[in-house]
Amino acid sequence: MDSAAIFVATAAVLSVWIAIFIYLWRIDAAARALRRELEREREQNEAAAPSATISRVREAGVADEPVERR
Repeated sequence: MDSAAIFVATAAVLSVWIAIFIYLWRIDAAARALRRELEREREQNEAAAPSATISRVREAGVADEPVERR
C-alpha cells in the first residue's frame, strides 16, 4: 500500500469521527436546552398553582357542621 493511500484513508476516517463528534455535540446541546425549558415550565406551573389551607372546626351550637375558619 502506498503511503499516500494510508494518509488518505486516515484523513477519511478522521473526518468521519469528527462528523460523529459534532453530531453528538449538537444533539447534546439540544437535549440540554429542552431539559432547561421543561424545568422552567415545571417551576412556573408549581409557582402558579393555587394553594389554600382550610381548616374545618365544629361550632359549639351545631353538631357535626363543618365551618371554615378565617
